[in-house]
Amino acid sequence: MGKLSADVLDTMTELRSKMLVCLRLSTASVASQLNRIMPKAHSTEDLARLQFNVVSIGPDMDSLSPGAHLISPRRFYMHHGIYLGNGTIAHYSGFGSSFKAGPIEITNMQRFAHGKPVWRLEEPRRFSNDQVVNRARSRVGENQYKLLTNNCEHFCSWCINGQNHSAQINAYLHCPAHLLCLISALDPCLTA
Repeated sequence: MGKLSADVLDTMTELRSKMLVCLRLSTASVASQLNRIMPKAHSTEDLARLQFNVVSIGPDMDSLSPGAHLISPRRFYMHHGIYLGNGTIAHYSGFGSSFKAGPIEITNMQRFAHGKPVWRLEEPRRFSNDQVVNRARSRVGENQYKLLTNNCEHFCSWCINGQNHSAQINAYLHCPAHLLCLISALDPCLTA
């Protein structure tokens, strides 16, 4: 088989990334639907939060309004940030550059994307775009990152809806098979 052109490889990489986004988001949706039939009660507000749409953004960022919720795939999770305008994004840097948790910071699109595609997540909102930007800016410098209770997705959810929520964490916690897949992917020696 001959070498594939760079354009074909780029297209295949973008398609793979979009498929991973859909898989991760549908995993969270399936976990939520399973929870609905369990004894635990859910409010209609919780269910409304699950309605979303992922929109690809171009390199020129013309389609972005301040307050947009951005997501970008990483190896084992989706990274989240809030677009502040003028090419800047607020996000929890987490463990992005070291083993020490980092603060909520303002960065540019290139650093946020980390070489991956970036999409805008459209979802129901409690706050206007200006309020979302103000809420995000109010937490810049905060250094209280906790993977399970205060990560980049929790931060964005709080900015948009006033609630700390992570569909990814909920999916992992409510479906242990996903957590086992994550562990085996991190260290294949742990599984037989």
